[in-house]
Amino acid sequence: VSAFGALMGVVSVVLSANGSIWTFVFGLVDVLIYSYILYDSKLPSQLLLYVGYFIPMEFIGFFQWRKRGADAKKKVQARRMDGRKWLMFAGIFAGVFAAALAISWFATTRTGGEIIWSRTILDALITTANITALIMMAMAYTEQWYVWTLVNLAAIIQWSVTLASVPDAGYAIVPLVKYSFYLLNSINAIRIWMRLSAPGAADCQ
Repeated sequence: VSAFGALMGVVSVVLSANGSIWTFVFGLVDVLIYSYILYDSKLPSQLLLYVGYFIPMEFIGFFQWRKRGADAKKKVQARRMDGRKWLMFAGIFAGVFAAALAISWFATTRTGGEIIWSRTILDALITTANITALIMMAMAYTEQWYVWTLVNLAAIIQWSVTLASVPDAGYAIVPLVKYSFYLLNSINAIRIWMRLSAPGAADCQ
C-alpha cells in the first residue's frame, strides 16, 4: 500500500510540474495513503496537516486551476509573485511555523512523550513549508517550486534519520526514495513553470 501511494505521489508531482490539472486526482490518493504512514510513524503535526489540510486542498486546488484555464488537455496559466506577495507568504510561513511547533509540543507532552527538539523543529518546518507551498500551488504561483524544494530536502533528512535510528524502520525506505525523486522533479519544475508563467505563455498552449 505504501509503495502504491508513493507511485501515485510520483505521478501527481510529475503532472503538477507540467501544469496538468490531473495532479489533484492522483494527489488525493497519495495524501490519503501517506496520512496512514504518518499516523503509524507518530508524527502528529504532519498527520494533522494531511488530514485537515492536504485532503481539502486537493479539491480547492482543482477548482482554482480550472478558473485559471486548466482542463483535461490545457495546462494551467501560471503566474509569478511580486514583492507584496513575497511579504505576505513570509508572514504566513512565520505564523504557521510557530503554530506547528506549539501543536507538536502540546501533542507530545499531552501523551507523556519526550520532546526531541531537533526532530520537532524539522517536523514543524516540513509542516509549514507544505502549507505555504500548497497555497502557492493552488494559486498557480511559479515560486511554489522553491518551497517544494525545501520540503523535499527536509523530508529526505527526516526519513534518513528515521531509517538510521529507529529499529524496524524499513517502512521509511519508500518515502525516502519518493522524496528523492520529488527533489529532482521540483528542480526540473522550476524550469518548466518559468516558461509557463512567461508573458504570452497561455497563447502558446
